[in-house]
Amino acid sequence: MESSSLKLAQGFFKDAQKASKGGWFSKPEWDIAAQYLDKAATAFKAARHYEEAADCYVKASDAYVQINAVYLAAKCYENAATLADTHMKDHEMAVTYYSRASDLYRSQGAAADKAAEMMESAAKVCQDIDTNRTIQLYDSALSIYENEDRGRFGVETFKRTIRYLLDKGRLSEAVDIQMRLSAVCEHVNNRFELNKSNLSVIIILLSFGDSVEAEKKLEEFGQDTTFTRSKEAAAAERLVQAYSDGDQDEYVRTASDHYVVSLDTTIARLAAKTRIPGARRLEPRSNEKQAMHGGEHNAVGSDAPYIDNAGDIDDDDDLL
Repeated sequence: MESSSLKLAQGFFKDAQKASKGGWFSKPEWDIAAQYLDKAATAFKAARHYEEAADCYVKASDAYVQINAVYLAAKCYENAATLADTHMKDHEMAVTYYSRASDLYRSQGAAADKAAEMMESAAKVCQDIDTNRTIQLYDSALSIYENEDRGRFGVETFKRTIRYLLDKGRLSEAVDIQMRLSAVCEHVNNRFELNKSNLSVIIILLSFGDSVEAEKKLEEFGQDTTFTRSKEAAAAERLVQAYSDGDQDEYVRTASDHYVVSLDTTIARLAAKTRIPGARRLEPRSNEKQAMHGGEHNAVGSDAPYIDNAGDIDDDDDLL
């Protein structure tokens, strides 16, 4: 099977070369060359000659550009990128090809979403290899959604970017992206996501101890009367007040609120793990003492309060 596919691929490639050269009295037939190169790539892939397949996709893309079939040209680079990533394990090549596919999709005029998708694919290729480059690629994807006025279709990409930043402990950058998501939601009048995004901003800021900026943002969000009437605003106010008062018990209770727990999982987990520096420790109630003597552990959501001192946090309780 692989042998027959290889022979077929080589035949298609020779036909493509003939069509692309032309002659004394004829011009190159780029449309025919592109089709043969596309077929050659598919056959080389079936024969598991992935490097040759990727090369044919790149050449097919160039041929499609010659006849102004830009969308097909972009698709060829996308296919080449997938091969480079999945089969050739050449991450640098995959990022380059995804980036080229993005440029072509965007130049096509009506494929901005695909262009952004390609940049996110490039980001995923190197997310376990190069954090800074991954963040840059995610940012490029988000910028396409914003600049092409397609923000409403990029909400999930914004969330995945924020999730990645939080996972890597890049909290300040996560706040910036979360604010950009709020701006997108406001622009498209997505009140549901806007309220959740504003609350998420407050949670992230408090998670790394910037209560001053959290108060400023809460005041800024308060200019929006629709937000101030929301349950998310009420939760944000309680979190900020609890942090200001050093009241870990109230903070934990609010972090267990439905409107916090229903946020993106990473944000909700961040809220649950936040500890207020120097928070006072409350004496356990009688029922909690009995549970402790009985070898049971108090859990968030029980009637007994849970307030910890910052100095009592184990390494396993770090934010991320």
